[in-house]
Amino acid sequence: MTATTAFLLYGATGYVGEAMARECVKRGMAPILAGRNAEALAALGRELGLAYRVCALDDAGALDAALAGVSVVLHCAGPFLYTSRPMVDACLRTGVHYLDITGEFPVFEAAAARDAEAQARGVMLMPAVGFDVVPTDCLAVYLKKRLPTATHLTMAFHSVGPSGLPPGTQRTVIELLRFGNRVRVNGQFARATSPMKMRAVDFGAGPVEVTQLTWGDVFTAYYSTGIPNIEEYTVLPRAARQSMAVMQWLRPLLALGWVRTLLRRGVKPGPSPSRRAQTVTHVWGEVTDGTGGHASARLHGPEAGVEWTVACALAVVERVMRGEVQAGYQTPAKVYGAELVMTCAGVTREDVASA
Repeated sequence: MTATTAFLLYGATGYVGEAMARECVKRGMAPILAGRNAEALAALGRELGLAYRVCALDDAGALDAALAGVSVVLHCAGPFLYTSRPMVDACLRTGVHYLDITGEFPVFEAAAARDAEAQARGVMLMPAVGFDVVPTDCLAVYLKKRLPTATHLTMAFHSVGPSGLPPGTQRTVIELLRFGNRVRVNGQFARATSPMKMRAVDFGAGPVEVTQLTWGDVFTAYYSTGIPNIEEYTVLPRAARQSMAVMQWLRPLLALGWVRTLLRRGVKPGPSPSRRAQTVTHVWGEVTDGTGGHASARLHGPEAGVEWTVACALAVVERVMRGEVQAGYQTPAKVYGAELVMTCAGVTREDVASA
């Protein structure tokens, strides 16, 4: 493993990547910007006073050269279903720690499958250091500490305000639709039997309806907590629920590339900083143990897709650069604990009393 403390920000000219770069400068951090668009990288590098390296993910030699002298890469160029493998390969070849901001469970599965390889190379593979999954992962670990006998974990999140999804997240949703909803049952990662399951959750202002979906914790929280049964929910507008119901019927068609290409034409630009500033995000979690044991808590924080994602990711980068790493496939809260999320500005946590 290299001893340098430089870090590479790949996808630095993308919507979230650029926000990440600008926040780094505010914090006095100096990432090496990277990506495939030389012109855009040069312009951003000049503006921010940062070095940059041009490399495409399909050029292994260029990737290895870009990682020279680097201790950790923060990968921000998705959809990670397609982009994570070449970067992980390069990190394992060069002994560089790997972080990304994905929420795509096939990426988690692929990283976990390379755990032994990463341990042998002394490399940490930690996908999902953004909003997916740091806040929820930390809350899951916090709740497991409150109820060590927990056997069931249920989580939900709710964004309130005018901010929409970043373009990359919209593309990721399109790519994941074909896989259907997943849950964790008795330790096994399984397809949900009721893909449009709904329930009520109180995020702090009274109960609201939430709809089951596949969020990263269905995969990662099992590694972080050992809890064998996990479900995840979010608040969806009525139109979105109707669209999801239709997609359940059309899911076989989503395996066709041209169908996903057609859907990607509807991807909207990312929300402006002012709209993000007007948005807050609530996270709720509950654990039970089947014998009457129960614990619940909530997190409250900023807009999720950019603001909370950037804060979480850079909190992890800072720790990696201090040498706080564990080789192999890892999850954020497993390595850095439940309090990691509390280092993000504007985040609060509250325990919820049993009804």
